[in-house]
This record gives sequence, C-alpha cells and structure tokens, in this order.
Amino acid sequence: MLQIGNLQLAQPTVLAPMAGLTDRVLRQLMDEIGGCGAMVSEMIAAEGLRRRNRRTMEMIAGFSTRSPQFIQLFGAKPEALAEAAAIVSAETGYAGIDVNMGCPVPKVVRSGAGSGLLQDVPRLAQVVGAVRRSTPLPLTVKVRLGFNQVNVTETTRVIEQEGADAVAVHFRLRSDGYKGSARWELAAALKESLRIPLLGNGDIMTLDFALEKLRLVDGVLIGRGALANPFLFREIAGRETAERDWGGYVRRLADLIAEHYPERKRLGKLKAFTRFLVLSRPGTRSWKRRIFLSQDFREARGFLEETFPCA
Repeated sequence: MLQIGNLQLAQPTVLAPMAGLTDRVLRQLMDEIGGCGAMVSEMIAAEGLRRRNRRTMEMIAGFSTRSPQFIQLFGAKPEALAEAAAIVSAETGYAGIDVNMGCPVPKVVRSGAGSGLLQDVPRLAQVVGAVRRSTPLPLTVKVRLGFNQVNVTETTRVIEQEGADAVAVHFRLRSDGYKGSARWELAAALKESLRIPLLGNGDIMTLDFALEKLRLVDGVLIGRGALANPFLFREIAGRETAERDWGGYVRRLADLIAEHYPERKRLGKLKAFTRFLVLSRPGTRSWKRRIFLSQDFREARGFLEETFPCA
C-alpha cells in the first residue's frame, strides 16, 4: 500500500501522465484490467481550465473508476494553477492533483512551465504553495533530476516544505529528454532526504525491473511500460496474464476509441497506442509497418484482432 495525504492506494503503482495518451480511453482500460494503485490524467493547462475552455473541459470530464484518479495540471503562474486546482476540488470527482514540473517539450519550457520551473526554484515554491493553499486534495508534484544539472535534492526539499504530499521523480535531466538510461542510482539517497513518499519514474518496462525499483522508492510511475504491456500493473500485484487477455485488450481498446473519438481521429489514436503495444511482442518491426500503413481505422483494427486472437 501507498499513503498519499489522506488517500491510501491499494498498490504502490501509478499510471504515469503522458500527453495525448493517458486520456479517458487508456485510464478506463487500465482500471478495467486492474492492479493499478492510481492513475494520472494527461497534462491539463491551468489557464485553459480556469477559463473553462471547451476542449479543456472535455478532457477533464469525469467517469467512474475503481482506481483513484489524479488530474495533472501544468502552467507557470501560481495564481492560475491555484485557481485551476480549486475548480478541480470543487467541481470534479478527481481524488488528487499532480503538478507537472517535468515536461521537457520546448514549447512548454519556453512558457516557464513543465521542467522550466526547475530553473526557477523561488517560482517553483510559489506554485506548490499556492496550489497547496487552494485545495484539500492530496497533492503530488512530478519533477526531473534537474534542467541541465542535478538539483533534485533542492527542488524536492522545497516541494516538501511547501506542503506537497508526495513527489514523483523522473530520473533523467530535462536535457536528456528520453534518451539514455534513467539514473535510478540516485533514488536511495534522495528517498533518505525526504519525509514524504518518493515515487520513481523512468524505463520501467518489465515486471522484474518494477519490483527491483520498488525496493528503492515508495512507489513507481509507469508510462510507456504500461502501453507496451497493459497487464504490467496486474502482474506487479501478483496476477498472471494469459495469451487470450491480449485479444480482449485490443478489442476493448478499439471499442473505446470508437466510442469516444470521431471517425477522423480514430486511426491516429489507434496508431498512437499501438506504437507502444507492439514493443512487447515478437515481430515488432513488421507489425508496426503494417499498422502504420493502414489507410483507415477498420483496416488497422482488423489487423490487430487478427494478430491478437481471443482464443
């Protein structure tokens, strides 16, 4: 179990936020499969939420799940993030709030948001403090090791002092992007320096790797690994996966995409999920080629169902 504020998670595992991917479809699928301690939404712009932008409001639309859901907010202005957090607390059913201080995308960084905040520790402190004062919900903050150099001990200490209930660290610098290996060797010392739970993120693609890292931190965030193997959370919780489960997964994935996205967006969405799904299967290159050359949603769906039989 993992305690974050007043929220107790049944498992020390969290579906990591991924822009454009941890949408309603993926979160609903992960919840139906089971084994996940909590799930975090894709990045939601604080400014869009405070202005009640139509697209933003659609992105945060709630739905019932067994696993608690956190909403991830990003922005550079403390007042905007605080107002957005207050709206989430008062008007939605989300169980907690996560503040993004790790996104490496240049457009986000140039605005001072995401990992851009790692270069401005005073503003980082203002953001966490403002959000903390605006909401009674459990509050987590996701960071990287630093921008161009490691300063994670300093930033996480400030985050703790400003009232966050837990901190999640992607064990790469912003300048690393997603290249190289995550520097998990820094986890043990960082955990010792904190009094709040430390969640680790980076390169968790297999059951053995996840179990190994859970000995270093209080919990793990899994992103690409959950897309490559959607049963990974369940396996960490001690349940086995049968071959027929894959057939059920791709059919449910296609059904949910068809339910929640208009025809013009379905093929792109299916390709986005499949890009990671085939990482864990033999014949990856030929599968990816076949899927990405598909001309329409029905063709791609048919190929997946042919590849992953239910029996």
